[in-house]
Amino acid sequence: MSGPATATPKNATPAELRRALDTVDFLSGLVEVAALNRTKRHSRSTALPVVVVAGFLGAGKTTLMRHLLTANHGMKIAALVNDFAALNIDAALIANVTGDTTALDNGCICCSLSGGVARALADISARDDTVDAVLVEASGVSDPAGIGHVAAAVDGVSLDCIVTVVDAAEAGEATAWDDLLTTQVAPANLVLLNKTDLVTPQQVDTLVAQLTVLAPRAQILRTSHCAVPPVVIFEAASAPKLDGAPGSGQHDHGFSTMLLSATQPIERSELEAVLNNMPSGVLRIKGFVRLAEASEKNMLLQAVGRRWSWHDAPQATETSKLVVIGLTATLDTGTITKRFAPLGLQPDAAGN
Repeated sequence: MSGPATATPKNATPAELRRALDTVDFLSGLVEVAALNRTKRHSRSTALPVVVVAGFLGAGKTTLMRHLLTANHGMKIAALVNDFAALNIDAALIANVTGDTTALDNGCICCSLSGGVARALADISARDDTVDAVLVEASGVSDPAGIGHVAAAVDGVSLDCIVTVVDAAEAGEATAWDDLLTTQVAPANLVLLNKTDLVTPQQVDTLVAQLTVLAPRAQILRTSHCAVPPVVIFEAASAPKLDGAPGSGQHDHGFSTMLLSATQPIERSELEAVLNNMPSGVLRIKGFVRLAEASEKNMLLQAVGRRWSWHDAPQATETSKLVVIGLTATLDTGTITKRFAPLGLQPDAAGN
């Protein structure tokens, strides 16, 4: 009697083949990372933040990429798109083209680099012409977690955020969430439920509830045309912009910021407990923190939704500063003040 049937290239389902290919790509990436880390030295003093943009075909990834690349944020952003070809930007936005770099009038750049994710990121990190962040657009059928793991393993690079774009119109027509959608949503820090203008409010509420189950620690935003301020996605890639009084200024599509500061060191466990219990209106928290465990240096805190990470800061200061970014309509500054007050973090009216 023959043994149980096993999946082979001849009888495997499309989903099984996709998972197998994803595994091969992931393992190949890690092998390349190991080789690169032994031979290449990066030139940056701080880790290069990477944002992975994921989502199924037609969900709005390229729309989001174009929005982030052309927004007036003053950052230099390298873009690795799909099969790492150059992102197509309207001719009116292009200021000049030199070699494999397209420079845009807002200071962003799109790089066309050969090789895999690991090699492209290592090359960008080691360049003399430094950038502030890298956007990696995953293909519509890829697993963003695999790309994220590879990115995080490259010396001189840090995984800042995984953003998954979901098409509300297409998801609303589906009778169940398929395995690919689940794979793309589960590792995300931020989920953009896009094209909400094409479905009813009731359908949007249902989809948000389903996404909350699939990604319980992610922040879920309802968008049309992926109209979300860049500050929500990769502002932590650069030093916090601390201009303005708490809760004032920097309104963009209904978003605002609040600055908190503290002079005494902060217990990491106590701060993480507060981060784990943030109001739903808080989208992103970023800044430099002087921890009690290592008060001689600062740590860079990057939080998206209900996930956060710690990174070494370039230099120590005597003051901790955090910027809280949230939805203007629901950002309760009083509640936030009460949550952080026991840690010594208070609203900073001076803004500096």
